[in-house]
Amino acid sequence: MVPDTAVRRRELLAGATGALAATSGCIGELRNLAGRERTDQLSLRISTTPAGDDPYAIQIANHVADNLADSGIETTVDAMGPDVLLREILVNHDFDIYVTRYPSQGTPDELRSMLYSAYGEESGWQNPFGISDLGLDELLDEQRTVDGEARAETIAEIQRQLVRDQPFTTVAFPDRIGAVRSDRFDGWPAGGIGEPTGYLRLTRVGESPSLRAALRGDRITRNRNPIAAEYRDQGALIGLLYEPLFRSVEGSETPVPWLARGIEFDDDDPAVATVQLRRTPWHDGEAVTARDVAFTYEFLKDTSLGEFDTPVPTPWRRGRVSLVEDVSVHSDGQLRIEFTTENRSLAYRALDVNVLPEHVWRERSEAASLAGIDIVGQTTEALVSANEEPVGSGPVRFEEASPRESLSLVRFDDHFLHGGDTDGIPPRIAGAAAFDRIDFTTTPSAEAAVRLLAEDESDGVADGLQASAVPSIVRAEGVSLTLDESDAFYHVGYNCRRSPLADPRFRRAIAGHLDRAFVVDELLGGYGRPSELPLKGQWAPAELEWDGEASVPFLGDAGAIDIERARQAFRDAGYQYDDDELITRGGS
Repeated sequence: MVPDTAVRRRELLAGATGALAATSGCIGELRNLAGRERTDQLSLRISTTPAGDDPYAIQIANHVADNLADSGIETTVDAMGPDVLLREILVNHDFDIYVTRYPSQGTPDELRSMLYSAYGEESGWQNPFGISDLGLDELLDEQRTVDGEARAETIAEIQRQLVRDQPFTTVAFPDRIGAVRSDRFDGWPAGGIGEPTGYLRLTRVGESPSLRAALRGDRITRNRNPIAAEYRDQGALIGLLYEPLFRSVEGSETPVPWLARGIEFDDDDPAVATVQLRRTPWHDGEAVTARDVAFTYEFLKDTSLGEFDTPVPTPWRRGRVSLVEDVSVHSDGQLRIEFTTENRSLAYRALDVNVLPEHVWRERSEAASLAGIDIVGQTTEALVSANEEPVGSGPVRFEEASPRESLSLVRFDDHFLHGGDTDGIPPRIAGAAAFDRIDFTTTPSAEAAVRLLAEDESDGVADGLQASAVPSIVRAEGVSLTLDESDAFYHVGYNCRRSPLADPRFRRAIAGHLDRAFVVDELLGGYGRPSELPLKGQWAPAELEWDGEASVPFLGDAGAIDIERARQAFRDAGYQYDDDELITRGGS
């Protein structure tokens, strides 16, 4: 039995060896195939806000998503609350693509905050895309060192590179649409109130001293932190409570002295200035001093005040703070500021930062914790505090709030405006406010806000409306429609940290799925202007000004994508299809 078994084993081994020899080429191919990554259909998530919060944003997101789906990309639209969206894109950087409105004021230095490589890991509107381009960085730095035509050309070149590389895709400038009554208060700005001083322009015509405003967004009813990135994207309301040294005021060519009585630039060193402060108190009665100003700039550069290994800068107004090199106190009412630029227009931009009371905010430099447990090692209490009872220095002070329902502010009689200290301030916003209090009531929709006005339960809408509300405004008795152009723009943002969005050719192909004319005419109801540039006017290169078609043209017609043209655009960018699906290696 044993010899037979041994013979059989040798026969089997010999057969196996021959079989292996015969199939060695197949096994080599099998190993080669097994070592290659699988391919899957590319999938992308587009983050935005629900229609109840911003109907424009979600309609633009759906427009892009539908066209990308036709081009073979598995695309989903993820609608989330505005604070959640901003937290995901500005703090966590957890997104593929997003659609929202950028709160631009039309100033070129905003682009440095949006695009500077070194800001790619910070929170806030500091390079949320994660773009890294040393050549672009040089241009962004250069625009801070030149002036006049040289600066205009530098800004134009920055915009050319934006259109070429598409870290984000500008869509359109929506019109500001406001709805107001004039039987109790008059003097409403065009387009409604878009900045804090807009409230100071109002005049009382009725007997009631209470101003009633409908509020579309409810974030300030839940959080009043002036530097919380996910809650502050406009700043019109928080700017009633907290104030800067100088304000940019609509209709004024130069910034207006506010907490500062004036500024004097050094004749020998254009980057240095002395600032005199007005005498005015905080809402808790403490005096606003030069030490508060110096603390504010130090604190916003590093909210940990040097206690962490790595600085934790403010996610709000970061670009403005970076224009200040040093602040030194001469006396309670005087300070010396050294800027990082000799360009005075940029220096004034640095002074438009909300000043914080040191006696309130210094203790918020500690690591954020929950019941004594460190939750995020590089986050300070300053960035996560809800700041429920804010202590500012504005012409109104906080009285009370009901989360998601209402907010009440009352006139702060000790403010310098109410006391007549108005040197350097335009007459239209100087002097005591026309109201004793402002009561904001949140509404679930634009139509609900208009109903409050029609029923004489509100005097105006605080934060703007969309085109769908216009017919209701026009029909409502006693309600007026007011319009104005806007510097804020809708855009599609890309997470350039992720493949294939890191590839500018791929981003350009996506940009070709956006029909700006269709967006403005159909989705914005004609209340806006198409653009592929984030800055207009003197900063726009002539060849890129809107003439009906973008330089990265829409790959279709009347909002609908031409499938073959779109797929060819992806192929030209180096990507492949499996049947009708755009594929990626190793999963999406």
